[in-house]
Amino acid sequence: MIRRYTKWIPVVLVAGVALTAACSDDILNPPTSSVDSLFSKYVAIGNSITAGFQSGGISDSTQSLSYAQILAAQMGVSEFNTPLMNRPGCPPPYINVFTQDRGGYADDDCFLRMAPIPEFLHNVAVPGAAVIDALTNLSPDSDPNPLTTFFLGGLTQLEAAAIIRPTFTSVWIGNNDVLGAILDANAGDPALVTSPTEFAANYAAMMDSLDAFGSIQGGVLVGVVQAAFAPYLTQGRAYFQAAATIPLPTLTVLGNCLTDFTLVPGTNDTLWVSVPFHYGGPIFAAAAAGSAQTLDCSVPQVVSSAEMLNMVGSVNAYNAAIATEAADRGWAFVDPNPLLEALLADPTAIRPFPAFNPLDPQHETAPFGWALSRDGVHPSTVIHEDVADALIAAVNATYGTSIPTP
Repeated sequence: MIRRYTKWIPVVLVAGVALTAACSDDILNPPTSSVDSLFSKYVAIGNSITAGFQSGGISDSTQSLSYAQILAAQMGVSEFNTPLMNRPGCPPPYINVFTQDRGGYADDDCFLRMAPIPEFLHNVAVPGAAVIDALTNLSPDSDPNPLTTFFLGGLTQLEAAAIIRPTFTSVWIGNNDVLGAILDANAGDPALVTSPTEFAANYAAMMDSLDAFGSIQGGVLVGVVQAAFAPYLTQGRAYFQAAATIPLPTLTVLGNCLTDFTLVPGTNDTLWVSVPFHYGGPIFAAAAAGSAQTLDCSVPQVVSSAEMLNMVGSVNAYNAAIATEAADRGWAFVDPNPLLEALLADPTAIRPFPAFNPLDPQHETAPFGWALSRDGVHPSTVIHEDVADALIAAVNATYGTSIPTP
């Protein structure tokens, strides 16, 4: 059954993560001993990464590759129900992000839930969810989308999780509290970045609600990814260089794409004005097709260096709050950002400029690098395996368990 929406949420819903590189291995290492009682009922709370969103879409194929699915298998849990979506998806993933080709399907096509529908769920993550959405679908600050209904039948993630009284929980949510600003027409708008104070309050309320279940014996919290460093945002200076080196005489990149930068206080890091793919991509494509185009980095559609600094600072504050919540409960905590920085040093993992050129062998398959799926935000299958590795290491270190790595 095809369901079409009158309005679809932006195709890129959640900031991706990039972790240390690893060779892809489709065969998981099964646990060598019976399941630890700590993991007898595992629930995963989160947004699109946890749900299994890749290349701007989601289906049972991508859902089965989620790090949460891998973690459940390695824990040896007997049951881990996921709200699987019929192929080709809801919406179907991109085949080519430059042409917006989804295999002949539209952005708002949805093939709904796969039958039979489980009585209860263990992966309750919903693409597009911010922290507030785990708590309520009714607050003016919440922003439930169609997948909230398709996945959870209108329940919140906490309501769905409470049904099975979990013993162990992973929580990776908060990326959308900053990503919305990147996807907006006024990219980088500080008003669309959840304030650190509000974020901390919402996150604490979510954790207090989990405590109230009375069944959870432990868990792992994952920090928020620095969405400003996702390759969906390309530095203005990269466009400037591309226009000069390809060469592309039909594209004029103004000097403000080179001069708008700022130093991160207390560090040697420099943040540059950055162009969202949804804005810069069409300009570059039109120029490549022979139409004269100008990229002006002072327009609202581009993220200024000051707006970049605000987003980076907010995420740092978010992660401090998350780490505190984990420490207060003795839970494991994983900050993905140091590992993201390691991948940024490899231009094949995260490309400094998308593979626009159809002659580039990665033009369609890995336009933003092998670490990212085709939307420039969500991680590739290899990185989901790396995420599972990182979580397993943190959980084993915290609880003295012996979950095997994939």
